Amino acid sequence: MESSNDVEALWAALLSENPGQIRRAWGDLTDDEARAVAAQLKKMADDEEYAAEVRRAAGIALEAIREAG
Repeated sequence: MESSNDVEALWAALLSENPGQIRRAWGDLTDDEARAVAAQLKKMADDEEYAAEVRRAAGIALEAIREAG
């Protein structure tokens, strides 16, 4: 990711609840970025300090990523 706009666009796509959009964003990541993003999504999905909507969106993102293989 190069700029804050890129980072914002990435997270907007990952939390969009749209599996196609999630997979496209995921596919643009390097291996290191993907590992970091996956860890953050897992934290967001599991940590009750995040809003329910964020936990749900993170869970959808993780499922879409798993389905993409």
